[in-house]
Amino acid sequence: MIQRCSYPGCGIVYGEKEPLADQRITHGLCPKHYELAWKELRADMDYSNAMTGILKVLIVEDNRIFREILKETVHHRFPTLELDEAVDGQEALQKTEILRPNLIFMDIKLPGENGLEVTKKIKARHPEIIVFVLSAYDYPEYREESLKYADYFFSKNSSTTNSILDLVNSVFHIQ
Repeated sequence: MIQRCSYPGCGIVYGEKEPLADQRITHGLCPKHYELAWKELRADMDYSNAMTGILKVLIVEDNRIFREILKETVHHRFPTLELDEAVDGQEALQKTEILRPNLIFMDIKLPGENGLEVTKKIKARHPEIIVFVLSAYDYPEYREESLKYADYFFSKNSSTTNSILDLVNSVFHIQ
């Protein structure tokens, strides 16, 4: 399907001669302006979220029980936070791009790519996102490596719930 870009001032012709297999993706923008429009939309969403004060947290943890306990604990103390979760690095990267969280709780040991590599990728694209690395293994080398990319390191075994919640409170200044 041949189309003409509908972006103001463009009018470039693009597309295939044959109809597209999925008619839903005929958005009326050439690839260059589709990306530009998407960036503008994300900026508008970020501005809107900043104006409404919506604070978003992503919990990346493969252990369902720990993930649910952390989610419930944070929600109980800070009910206005928007909470979401991911079970592996791939899902974390996808949700980071879609949700644009302010804070991420990141487990080190994840299926597939480890949490430190995922944190490195997230911080490279979004340095403003605060990342708390969580690990059941409080080894000095884990702590050192995680603090190269993440903002904070917590041992799941030695950190208390209150210490984690107090840090969330200090980051977001929530009362």
